[in-house]
This record gives sequence, structure tokens and C-alpha cells, in this order.
Amino acid sequence: MSRTSPGQAPGFQRFRLGGLLVTALYDGFVPILAEDLHGEPQTEIRRRLADAYLPEDGDLHTAVIGFLVEDDGRRVLVDAGSGSTLGPHTGHLREALSAAGVAAEDVDHVLITHLHPDHSGGLVTDDGEPAYPRATVHVSRAEADHWLDEKLTARATGVQKQIHEAAAAALEPYRASGRLDAFDFLDAVPGVCALDQQGHTAGHSGYLFTGGDEPVLFWGDTVHSHTVQLPCPHVSISIDSDEGRAVKARARVLDDVAGRGWWVAASHLPFPGLGHLRPDGEGYRWVPVHFKPLDQSY
Repeated sequence: MSRTSPGQAPGFQRFRLGGLLVTALYDGFVPILAEDLHGEPQTEIRRRLADAYLPEDGDLHTAVIGFLVEDDGRRVLVDAGSGSTLGPHTGHLREALSAAGVAAEDVDHVLITHLHPDHSGGLVTDDGEPAYPRATVHVSRAEADHWLDEKLTARATGVQKQIHEAAAAALEPYRASGRLDAFDFLDAVPGVCALDQQGHTAGHSGYLFTGGDEPVLFWGDTVHSHTVQLPCPHVSISIDSDEGRAVKARARVLDDVAGRGWWVAASHLPFPGLGHLRPDGEGYRWVPVHFKPLDQSY
């Protein structure tokens, strides 16, 4: 009798955080390489990776995670995954959403932390239709203005040009239907505060859900390599648009999160990417959420 090789479990996990029901959605993985991390000698960066039982060259399976937040009947998706922009190792967020029992048509809002393809490529289907046909897409005005600037797109080359083109394609059906909200760092939607985290990109945003007594910050790409950048927050990455400004934004965000005890929902920490931070020496330590039943009364 032939046997089929078992696959992985469906890529979602649910957690009750205060009054919010948060579902982590696994889109896939991307490599974060040691050579792209700057601010410490490569020997030190590679030592930290090896100490975490990762390849010295980098974490080749860095998670890409989006999150669904349900609150008072409203469904809000934070980041949309990669779609078909980055190849077969990503683009599985809608599969995870479906496995979690939620139809794309039931999503009311999509909050985009920034317009890199692993966060926004999944806004559209392969034929350019909106993947979330009822949703309004929210992104900071600075972010949209940068990636949709036709002059910048014309001058861009290589990967940067690809990002410009992918961002424009991802937003086009929502812009055409009047369901694109480019905001100026005010409340993105009721009960959600958009935080200015500019540096990684021109309008990189975090989203702080403030309802209830357990605030949750969805911080996008504040950290790519938790093994290196949490103990060494001054380490930047080559994909940062402005590495110095990204380092300053990270320092501010990590201090706020650890000092105020906020929950964190992180796009590139180990799945499900939910937890807290603790100060640890000159950096921080990640305290991940524990799997538990949704009914926390027992």
C-alpha cells in the first residue's frame, strides 16, 4: 500500500487577546541573509545566527505572516501576503484564511504596513482582480505617494523598479473602485491608531489596536532577523530605504512595546509571530505566545 508523505498543518492559529480575536496567517517564507545585515561585524552576526541553531549565512526560512483581527463583527486584515509576486515559497495567505473558515469576501478592511511585495502582493489575484472584493485598503499617504510616483518608477532599476510596479498593480483595482484610503497617520479605522515607523520605507506604518485592556501593535517590518536585531537593535538591513532612520524608528518602537507591555504581532518572527518583548542587556528578548484554547476560562 502506497503512503502519501504528510504535509504541514494548515497555516493559521487563533488567539484571544483581550476583546480581539487574532488569527495569524502563514504566507510562506523568505531568506534573510547575514550579508544583508549591517551595523555589527559579519563575524558577530554569524555567531548570533549560529548560536540560535540557524545557518551562519542567514535564516533561509524567515516567516511571512499576515493577521486577521475580528472585533465586534468587523474583520480587519493586517497585510495581505505575497500573492504570486515572490514565487512558490510564499503566496499562501488566502489559503490559510480559507482554512481558518473565513472567506476573502468577508474581509472589511485591509491595513497595509508598507508596499513591499511580501506585504501587499496578495491584494490582487493573478488576473489583477481585487482579492478582497468588499474591503477598503488603507495605507499611509507617504507610502502610496512614494511607490506610485511615476517619475520615481521611471528612474528606478532592478529590484526597486519591480517593487514600484508590484505596488501599483496591487493598489490599482482598489484605487479604481474608490476603495483606497491613503491616510496621514491619523486613526486608520476606528479603534486602530496608525503609528509612523518611517525608515524601512517612506511610509512604513504600525497599527496599534487599542480596544480593550490588551493593546496589540502590528509592527510590519520593524524586525527582520529577531536573532540579531532584538539583541542588537542598531543593526539595519539592506532592504531598508533609509537604514539610519529605520534604526531610529526601531529603537522607538521597541522601547514603547517593552515599556508599555503591549502585545506584538510581527510579520517576520517565528510563526505565529505573537508575543511580548522584555529588555535584556542593551537589547530585548522575545517572549512568544503560548498555544492555548480560545476559551481561556479554564
